[in-house]
Amino acid sequence: MPEVKDLPPLGGKENPLKTIKSLPKVEDLPPVSKSEVKNELTPLSEESKKELKEQGYPDSVVENIGSEEEKEIYENADLTPKEVNERDALTKNDIDLKQEDDFGRTNIERMEQGLAPLDKDGNPIELHHVGQKMDSPLAELTRDEHRGKGNDTVLHNKQKESEINREDFAKERAEHWKARAEQIKSEMNA
Repeated sequence: MPEVKDLPPLGGKENPLKTIKSLPKVEDLPPVSKSEVKNELTPLSEESKKELKEQGYPDSVVENIGSEEEKEIYENADLTPKEVNERDALTKNDIDLKQEDDFGRTNIERMEQGLAPLDKDGNPIELHHVGQKMDSPLAELTRDEHRGKGNDTVLHNKQKESEINREDFAKERAEHWKARAEQIKSEMNA
């Protein structure tokens, strides 16, 4: 059987008008960057700030939401404002506490151990610093809500170095989930 490269062109002859251009490499593309996307965001309006406060969002969260697009991400994620470990947070309402990981641990058991609960697709819920500062309020988001569908460029300012100390945040993340487990258990017993 002949190899594909040895087969004659369809129709039996070459099309002299058709030339195949090679695509540029990603690194060769102009920097129509994520920073330009950040500049195109709609600043959070006073009306939106008022709406968020009426929905129970604390001032620390409202002051750190930078755009209408960011507000929409949190609203679509169906989050509830709560205080977790003496810090304002936007918490998930739809965590399936009985969902198990590959080791047979339920989401509530994972949280008790300082691990993030899993979403319906089996991915860990992520914590996002609203405002991108180490002491910012936290939002519990799925991977897609946090980094998917263009949300990454809305939620993260790629023009500057992150202010988040990853080592400290790893400890803080574990403490957040432990505290959330205790909150959930006390709410269930109430």
